[in-house]
Amino acid sequence: MITTLCYIEKDDKYLMLHRTKKQNDINSGKWLGVGGKLEKGESPEQCLLREIEEETGLTAKAYNFRGIVIFNYNDEESLYMYLYTCKSFVGEIQECDEGDLKWVDKSNIFSLNLWEGDKIFLELIKEECPFFYLTLNYENDKLLSHELEFKEEFTSFEVFVPADYVQKIIKALREYKLLNEGFYADVYATCDVEGHWTTLEGAKPFDGEVGKESVAKEKLIKFRVKKEYKELAYYLIKKSHPYEVPVINMY
Repeated sequence: MITTLCYIEKDDKYLMLHRTKKQNDINSGKWLGVGGKLEKGESPEQCLLREIEEETGLTAKAYNFRGIVIFNYNDEESLYMYLYTCKSFVGEIQECDEGDLKWVDKSNIFSLNLWEGDKIFLELIKEECPFFYLTLNYENDKLLSHELEFKEEFTSFEVFVPADYVQKIIKALREYKLLNEGFYADVYATCDVEGHWTTLEGAKPFDGEVGKESVAKEKLIKFRVKKEYKELAYYLIKKSHPYEVPVINMY
């Protein structure tokens, strides 16, 4: 099951919903943000906007997708909760049929009756942590365990190079462990391609002649590096590449 949960912010406060009115509510007595289940055909963002308006009367103008929380409760189906924060909204707060809405100082949030796992992701939000995946394993109200993983940002590379120079480039990247993926090193792929170009006046070609069209068998190297190392990877490739103007695609 997929749901949404949003913490609306204003003046260093969160708009909290005290779940006191809904029958047979697993969240009865707890304080939460606002949100709910996706309806048929809805995207998480559509659900988010609908739930905010239905539960609070407010219209969200901008919001941030902070993470996905996987809520495992007893033997029930896992709940995948898309977690958002929202600082930009318009409208007036209305009465909610699921509980009582209240602006609560962020400094007082942890004194409320919260799910233990909620304290974990609220702290992550407070610390402005990068996008995360948080798994919460419950037995009734008791949090048995949790797992936290942060989403890493990568830049993908495509490099066209003569076959004899593949290992030179790989060696340069290997020296700085740029091709490592977890417990695996030198993670990349290659395929055969055919390069076409015409050498213009003033060039100093590795292959080909000025004024003539050239065709050559090449290798295409594909790999990715952590985003913070993309410029280093680009420099190392360019330094190791035999072409005067190498084709290096980054995305």
